[in-house]
Amino acid sequence: MKAELQSKYGSKGFSVLAFPIKDFNQELGSNEEILSFMDENFPQVDFPLFSLSSLKENPVYHKLHKQKPDNHIKWNFYKFLIDWNGQVVEFYDKKVNPMQISGQIEQLLDEASKTGGAGQKLVTS
Repeated sequence: MKAELQSKYGSKGFSVLAFPIKDFNQELGSNEEILSFMDENFPQVDFPLFSLSSLKENPVYHKLHKQKPDNHIKWNFYKFLIDWNGQVVEFYDKKVNPMQISGQIEQLLDEASKTGGAGQKLVTS
């Protein structure tokens, strides 16, 4: 699903960023194992995949959590929609299919094109 978002909106300045988190005991044991698994099972994925980390040590999560302190990641596959200024627009739990946020992505990309944010990255993780 995230690969579909990347494919659909990547040329318009959108990017999915994936952060494997070991806190939930679902990720493979090493970065090499994760990359090998992704290459074998999801060769179409062409968005950045970051190193395995924990929520406690991940600086991106710390920045996002400061903006939305009442929203806590309780399991894998939580999503943050972030605008081109690095501000959290919305937070989605694991039950939300990434394609369900297409409307919000399109709205932000449209706003970016009108306000000069176009060409910068709009991301979800």
